[in-house]
Amino acid sequence: MSRVPDGGAPAGAVLPPGLPRLQAGSHLGPEDGACLMEYVSVLTGARFSDRPRCTDPTVAALARLVNDCCSDAGRPQLAVLAPVLAATPRSDAAATPAVVQAAVRAACTAVGATPTLRGHLRRAEQRLQTVTGTGRRAGLARRLDWLYRRGPARRSLEVSVRALTELTEDQRDAVLVAMLAAALGAGCVADGHDAPVTPPVVV
Repeated sequence: MSRVPDGGAPAGAVLPPGLPRLQAGSHLGPEDGACLMEYVSVLTGARFSDRPRCTDPTVAALARLVNDCCSDAGRPQLAVLAPVLAATPRSDAAATPAVVQAAVRAACTAVGATPTLRGHLRRAEQRLQTVTGTGRRAGLARRLDWLYRRGPARRSLEVSVRALTELTEDQRDAVLVAMLAAALGAGCVADGHDAPVTPPVVV
C-alpha cells in the first residue's frame, strides 16, 4: 500500500487531469460527478462503481460515509487519498475491526469518548482479539467476517461519522479526512504492511 505523509497525500501521488468532480451520493456516470469510491473506480480504469474491487469493503464503506458527510468545499481534500484507496484490496478478518477501531478513535478524539462511542470501540477491540486468536471460535469468527462487516462494523462506522455532526463544517471536514487516513493506516498494519502516516485530527 502507498504511504500517506503528514499532509495526507499519498507519497508521489499525481492525480491525472479529467477526473470527475467529487459530489455526495451515487451517480449514473462520471459525467454526472462521482463520490470518492466512484472516483477511485475511474482512477483505476475499472467499471464505474462505488464498490470497486481494488478497495477493501470496510475501508470503502467508510470512504462512502466520509464522502457524503464532507461539505462541498471540503470534499475535494479526499481526492488525495484516492490512490491509496485504489491499492487496498480485500484484507483478512483482522483488518475489519482494526479499521473500525481507527474510525471510532478518531471520533472520540474529536468529540469526546461518549458512552456510545466507547461501546463501539470496546466491541471492535473484542472482535480484533477474537479473530486474531486461535481455536474454533477464532476460526469461525474469521469465516464470518463478511457478516460482521455488513452488520456491526457498518453500524460502528455510521455512528462514528454521525458523531461529528456537532462540529463546525471546517472542523468536521478536517476530522473526516484524518479519520479515513487513520483507517487506511490501521488496515495496513492489520494486514501486515507499513502504516501510512496520518494527518493530525484538527478540532
